[in-house]
Amino acid sequence: MNENNEEKIWVRDMRIKEKFFIDDLYLNGYAKKCGIHATGVYLSLCRHANKEQLCYPSLVTMAEELDISRSQVIRSIKVLKKHNLIKVLRIGKKLNNRYLLLDKSEWSDRNFHSVPRELHLVPGRNFHSKDTKLNDTQRKEDLSFKELSEAYKLGKRTHKPYYLGDQMRWIKDKKLWFVIDKDGEWLEFADKESKIEWK
Repeated sequence: MNENNEEKIWVRDMRIKEKFFIDDLYLNGYAKKCGIHATGVYLSLCRHANKEQLCYPSLVTMAEELDISRSQVIRSIKVLKKHNLIKVLRIGKKLNNRYLLLDKSEWSDRNFHSVPRELHLVPGRNFHSKDTKLNDTQRKEDLSFKELSEAYKLGKRTHKPYYLGDQMRWIKDKKLWFVIDKDGEWLEFADKESKIEWK
């Protein structure tokens, strides 16, 4: 075949220095554990890091780069901190936080508990409400909210829990509520328990 008729295929030009470094170990496991949003934030931090692995992009900058909300960036940073992937150095209210990217020898799973395979934690929802105040407004068959909740947790499922129309599950070993969204994705409950509806 004539060389002139062959299709030219362009590959990445390694001479161009417009790139940044990320450990293979992150993409070989931590990306799945941290989730897509936290992974995007980690990539943004890697991109902005200097030779000392220190960077200070603002929350707004990272949100705009990734087209996500500022609050999503904040939650993602918490996920990265829990895995000991980064250290946050707070330097004042009016200045951006500084982020130190830690070596992979420092990375840890000690702050994350194992989750059943069918569950998928979403970074934006991986916390539970500290407000455990229960109300008595949702009585069913003379059972209070607290009694309904405790009965469900013990496997006595006379009524099912819902949050904003999505069904919920109680995971005993994690002692946490999960919401199953319309796509079948399991989200760790992040609102007040008093907002659970019983049907």
